Amino acid sequence: MIPLLRRVEKLIGNAEMAFCMLCMIAIVISTSLSVIFRYLLESPLIWANDAGTLALVWVTFVGAAVLLKEGGHVAITGLVNRLPRRGLLVAGLFSSLVIGVSMVTVGWFAVRAAQVQWGQEIVALRLSRAFYSIPIVVAALSSALTVVLEVLSRASCIAASGSEKES
Repeated sequence: MIPLLRRVEKLIGNAEMAFCMLCMIAIVISTSLSVIFRYLLESPLIWANDAGTLALVWVTFVGAAVLLKEGGHVAITGLVNRLPRRGLLVAGLFSSLVIGVSMVTVGWFAVRAAQVQWGQEIVALRLSRAFYSIPIVVAALSSALTVVLEVLSRASCIAASGSEKES
């Protein structure tokens, strides 16, 4: 079961990375067009800033989920690295659980925010304002899968290290 979930997580991570690249391209294009039209043609584009902002919100939260999968978030490991192997595994398990609870909480409140925002509109794009909250929900779900896999992996390592000591 875990190998299948790891493959699903890898596919999701690849799709998220590709999506983040598209968002970055959208940010560059909308910002460039905004500057060109505003300062060179003296005819600003109404939608360009909102499109760039929306893409930035999506790349921020989806990118955070990608970083979690790759272990790319900042970590201060000076104390933890001094622990014995089992202590390191327990600290990692605790860290994963805290991240998991945090992501579920943030995701829950983002769903609530999206429900409130659904009837509001980003006027220039003719989209619901909920599209500012939906990437938080997406990132929370994706991160939750990553955390579940980390917890299962760390728990099995802790169990294996405990059985090694007994033998």
